[in-house]
Amino acid sequence: MKRLLLTIIALFLVNGSVFSQKRELGKVKTVMIDPGHGGKKPGAIGKKSKEKDITLSIALKLGETIKANFKDVKVLYTRTTDVDIDLAERAQMANRAKADLFISIHANSHKKHEPSGTETFVMGLSTSKANMEVARTENADILLEADYKNNSEYQGFDPNAPESYIMFTLYQNAFLEKSLNFAEYIQKQYKSRIKTIDRGVKQGELFVLYKTSMPAVLTEIGFISNAKEEEYMLSEEGQNEYVYCIASAFAQYKAFEENSPLVEIPAPRRQKKSSITATETNKTQPKAETTTVEEKSNTQKTLEVKVTVIDSIKNNNSNAETTKNNNSNDQKSSADTKTQTSAENDDERIEYRVQFLVVKSKLPENDPAFKGVTDYNFYTQDGTIRYTKGNEVNVEKAQEIAKELKEKGFKDAFIVPFYKGKRISGYEAKKINETKNKQ
Repeated sequence: MKRLLLTIIALFLVNGSVFSQKRELGKVKTVMIDPGHGGKKPGAIGKKSKEKDITLSIALKLGETIKANFKDVKVLYTRTTDVDIDLAERAQMANRAKADLFISIHANSHKKHEPSGTETFVMGLSTSKANMEVARTENADILLEADYKNNSEYQGFDPNAPESYIMFTLYQNAFLEKSLNFAEYIQKQYKSRIKTIDRGVKQGELFVLYKTSMPAVLTEIGFISNAKEEEYMLSEEGQNEYVYCIASAFAQYKAFEENSPLVEIPAPRRQKKSSITATETNKTQPKAETTTVEEKSNTQKTLEVKVTVIDSIKNNNSNAETTKNNNSNDQKSSADTKTQTSAENDDERIEYRVQFLVVKSKLPENDPAFKGVTDYNFYTQDGTIRYTKGNEVNVEKAQEIAKELKEKGFKDAFIVPFYKGKRISGYEAKKINETKNKQ
């Protein structure tokens, strides 16, 4: 009897431990912070520093800031010292911990010294050579791992072989919308606090994100190859600003996901003169990701032209030009007819659409890429055509449409809110609705 009782208690403790590691839906309770590189993988090297040291310092400070402001959040790290962690293992650490969010911190580099600015990546197909180069550089750590060719986690992946990137076309990310939202929050914080170029939110074939089973981003805090940005990264003021930006973005993300009040992160003190300025002129600022299909195919030789993945740039500060497709045979016209949708009239309601397809140029009405979807709209943004379905004031209805589209094969279909003709973030939509409800 005593043995039976002890067995029951042991089972209860084991099950309790398992249950405690399960994710709570709609909650952000565990965050995994990943300082890029480490050990024998220095990452990018500047004149005075190595990427691995900068990312570790900022990651540890970020973790302490999150713990200080969110008592209900468990903060974990892939490394807390200068050690070497395989790329695949970093993702698996987050998966085993049932993390609700994965934040990988990196510093960019370029063969020229002029490029500067911040950018944040989510997992997806690159739409430019520049994005592909960032992905190739970050994935190159794999080549420094012992016996990587026999590591089943990599599935034979070679960072330097263009044909290896075909594997990413099969990627279906249930967390893409959440990842994009968080990445957008980060970039907006950078833009408001750090005087450098906003290079935007992008997608790239980043292996560390490919293996995560939760919303995940990789943020490039600046260019270590740029002397001014390297100085800023090394300074106490600069690191505090980066930490503040990412922590504030985390606060926005958590508030939106949990439908809870926004926690204000204490802002760090600033010096009178900032130690970083944008060094690229308007002529050299990064352009929108508008590479041609031919350029894209040179990098990913066997990829089909019409990939149904969400576009890398999510720049909500630009005005969205909305164009409605007319499917009636008696109203066909060779010229595109641009019409104002209800999101652009005087009605100040937020409207929800479901984006399901992004392409370089407008498709014919009966193109197979639509998979039978006919009642669609489209809008142009950043040099791409973005197809949506629905124009709902009720988010539940939009969710039903998203479900229908996913059943048709558009696995990455996600809801995009519009307000006064401009595409906005989910957090902005939440705040607008809260303001209206108070009136």
